[in-house]
Amino acid sequence: MFKKIQPDLKESTFGWRIYKLKQDKILKPIKRGVYTLTIKPEYQPEISDKLKRIFSAVKRENISDNICIWSSFWLNEFMSHQPMRYVLVLEVDNDVLESVYYFLRDKVYKKIYMKPDEYIMLKYAMEEQNPLILLPFKSRSPVEQHKKVVIPSLEKILVDLFSDSKLFYWVQGEELTNIFYEAFSKYQINFSTLIAYARRRGVDKKLKQYLKNEISIPEEFF
Repeated sequence: MFKKIQPDLKESTFGWRIYKLKQDKILKPIKRGVYTLTIKPEYQPEISDKLKRIFSAVKRENISDNICIWSSFWLNEFMSHQPMRYVLVLEVDNDVLESVYYFLRDKVYKKIYMKPDEYIMLKYAMEEQNPLILLPFKSRSPVEQHKKVVIPSLEKILVDLFSDSKLFYWVQGEELTNIFYEAFSKYQINFSTLIAYARRRGVDKKLKQYLKNEISIPEEFF
């Protein structure tokens, strides 16, 4: 657009204008070097007192350098069928996983399961009301701070649902497609962040195919 209006526009000036438009929230990045004028709201889920309490307890102990927490209740706005129960998901550094587990179980939240497999999820965890699932923090996960609580970005949540199909067994198949479709429709998604995190989880090729075939996302977005 700038080049058509001002063909002699310097690259430094062009870069500054793009930066200013981003700062003014007129342009939104969807991948590296690609922007959109279609402004959708940023994803800012409601953080319950329970999430705040668990996060703050772990943070105060200085046990883990990396912490993020979220609730599967957040998925309700994207789902066709509303589940009766939901889980809380806490990620901390892998080397302190057991320490955090025992600390929380003894002093903060007894309904906690550390790295549960599908059997434990089906047999025990999902029989609880709001169980806490403790998982190792994935390196370079896209997270953000909201109301003094570190939560995963929407891109991370989507990739984790896609990657951990056994852990999140109740949101697979058609329901997963609903979640992706509604999330993409309602909120701004950064495709560079989405695919980069999927690559770290080893599912980038599979996810690209899924987005193309099931969600009808053009290939050029990748």
